[in-house]
Amino acid sequence: MTGFTDVFSVYELACVLLPCLAYQIISMMKRRKAEERIPCVYLAWTWIFLFYLWMVFDVTGIGTMGDILRFLKKGENPVIGGYNFVPFDSMGIGFVLNIIMCVPLGFLLPLIFKEYRKCNKTVLTGVIFSLLIEFTQIFNFRATDIDDLMTNTCGTLIGYLIWRVFAKMSGERLKSASDGTYEALKYILLAMAGVFFLYHPFLILDRMM
Repeated sequence: MTGFTDVFSVYELACVLLPCLAYQIISMMKRRKAEERIPCVYLAWTWIFLFYLWMVFDVTGIGTMGDILRFLKKGENPVIGGYNFVPFDSMGIGFVLNIIMCVPLGFLLPLIFKEYRKCNKTVLTGVIFSLLIEFTQIFNFRATDIDDLMTNTCGTLIGYLIWRVFAKMSGERLKSASDGTYEALKYILLAMAGVFFLYHPFLILDRMM
């Protein structure tokens, strides 16, 4: 079972990276025509960011088109996830872990992307990121939970505040980053779209059985 888990984790990682890699190649070709260069350091940090997104998707178990097709094939309603709209209803270790999970998001966004060096933009992106995950979870056995949205947003804010302290300590060394518009959001949407549309583990397992 562990072998299957490892294989599907790599499969999910590929689904995250492929659309983002295609986007990077297109961006590099456009910049080359404009005689601009993308710093290698920036590219390296974006891949770290993508690996972080993959880890979040892997832990949270986002719903996919594969889940929808699986239930439609059986003639069942694909909207099967639970939900909770009562704040602070699921207090516990999961509450704390959800905060910790999004701290790297709040730190990496302003570190890599200049336009996210404003608190409101970083936190808003954290809200959008969490909403996307929660929405897809209505298509699997996970729960769509208002507490997850709150804790993810809180974690993003904490990560941003940590970056602020780190930036003041590091000074000029942090000023080389992307000048693109909504670059981080593009990567998030592409990574999630890659998993949602390309990741079909249950369809593959059904064929193997």
